[in-house]
Amino acid sequence: MRLHSIFALCLLAPIPAAFAAEDFSGAWVAWICPSGVQRDSGKCSNFVLELHQKDDQLCGAHFYSTPGAERVDEGMAPSVLGEIANDVATVVAMSTRAAPPVKVRVEMKKSNGLLHWIRLENPSGDYLLPQATRLSKSRSKTLFAPVFEQELRSACASAFVMAAEEAAKRSRQAEEKQGSAEPAAPASEAPAKP
Repeated sequence: MRLHSIFALCLLAPIPAAFAAEDFSGAWVAWICPSGVQRDSGKCSNFVLELHQKDDQLCGAHFYSTPGAERVDEGMAPSVLGEIANDVATVVAMSTRAAPPVKVRVEMKKSNGLLHWIRLENPSGDYLLPQATRLSKSRSKTLFAPVFEQELRSACASAFVMAAEEAAKRSRQAEEKQGSAEPAAPASEAPAKP
């Protein structure tokens, strides 16, 4: 009896972090510097991501500035939206530097405490989103102004609700399609009349 109790407790224990999905939430920052230069605002570009995650959905905003903040690429709230599968986030980042905004598909992975950003495409248009970089997690919860952070949280909450509703709709449609695809039971043959 004691062995069964221990086994039951093991089943109810929290899943170890090694088996849990990656959490991309937080403020992430990268300094993109020429060779031999380290974190000099006059010589390095700066890239900031603030991400919010709910289940397999990812939402956030970005800010990119060239050295000395001569040129800036910032997104609205939200400017980063996507999904996480197998601990890889595939998102669309939207640059609003020009009209119309430029949408760029990006892949993000976490490894050794860093967030790896890789652009999957190079659309034409005026944007400054980096091709590839590694971001470190900031100790600060946000690197944006409080008003923008509140706007981002609200926009992401709405995006998460819409994604859940869309997933439920797809699930219902799949169930309905599967139900209508089941073959009808064969009609029993009526006995022949004499």
